[in-house]
Amino acid sequence: LIGDQCWFAENLRSENYENGDAIPSGLSDSEWTFTTSGATAVYGESASNLETYGRLYNWYAVDDARGLCPSGWHVPTDGEWTVMTDFLGGASVAGGQMKATSGWHDGGNGTNSSGFSGLPGGFRSYSNGYFSDAGNFGTWWSSSPNGSNAWYRFLFYDFESVSRNYYDLRSGFSVRCVRDAE
Repeated sequence: LIGDQCWFAENLRSENYENGDAIPSGLSDSEWTFTTSGATAVYGESASNLETYGRLYNWYAVDDARGLCPSGWHVPTDGEWTVMTDFLGGASVAGGQMKATSGWHDGGNGTNSSGFSGLPGGFRSYSNGYFSDAGNFGTWWSSSPNGSNAWYRFLFYDFESVSRNYYDLRSGFSVRCVRDAE
C-alpha cells in the first residue's frame, strides 16, 4: 500500500494474458525488434533473472485487450505513477524510497521505505533486441501511450529520483500491477 494505491511488490512474471492465452516468448533479437504484437522475455533468458527481476514485456503486451495483469489489477496509467511518486515526496526523491535495499550497482541501493522493492532489471532494446543494463536501471511501463511511443518510469543506480519518459513500444520493460479502484 502506497498512499491509497495497492501495488505489486514484485515485477510481473506472467507468461499468459489474463484470459489464459500465452504471450509469445523466446523471440530472437531480430524477431523482438520487428514484432508489433505482444511479447515477453526474461533478461538474458536466465532462470535466475526470472526469479529476481520477473519478465520484460513490450508495450504491445501491456496494451493487449486480453489483459496483462490478473483480474482486479491493471498496468498503471502515467497518472497513477505520478500519484505514487507525488505521495512519496515528488519525483526528485521518490526513487530512493522505491529502490530495494540491495541489488543495485555500485552501492546505489535505496531505503525501500515505500515497500515498492524496485530492482534494476534492465531492459530489452527495441533497436537490436539486446538485453542491457541489469544492475543499473529499473524500467516500468505505464499503460499510457504518447503518440507512437508510451510513457514509462525508470530508476537509475546513481540517482535518488524516479524519471519519467516515453519510449518505443517495442522496448522490453518490467511491469508492475496496481489494484483496480473500488
